[in-house]
Amino acid sequence: MEVKYILELNGVNIGYTEFEYADPPMGVVHGKIIFDGIDSPYNLFRNHCKKYKIQINSDFPKEKFIDTVVIPELKILLQNGSQLPGWGGAITGMDSDGFEIQFGGISSELMQTEFKHHYVKYFAHE
Repeated sequence: MEVKYILELNGVNIGYTEFEYADPPMGVVHGKIIFDGIDSPYNLFRNHCKKYKIQINSDFPKEKFIDTVVIPELKILLQNGSQLPGWGGAITGMDSDGFEIQFGGISSELMQTEFKHHYVKYFAHE
């Protein structure tokens, strides 16, 4: 069973990710976002970034595609309810094709414990 990491934006649960992928030496995990009750994730993130003056790297309204920098108000919760420590999460995606979160700044120690399967898989192939 995969671990589900809850995503909260301004204290509201918007969905989860399983962080299916990682780059352990870089301290980065990323994965698909499964949204809970969000009709348009594009509109959610675009409106949030505009309101809080967060940089948007790419924004294509017609396609409903967005790519953001780290969103400070986006929190990732571990199974024990504590917040995932690191630099934070950035979002990329489009309504018709899905969204992904990239979360950086994970310490080597945390990568070896919380994301052990990624750590072992990566370093076993070195």
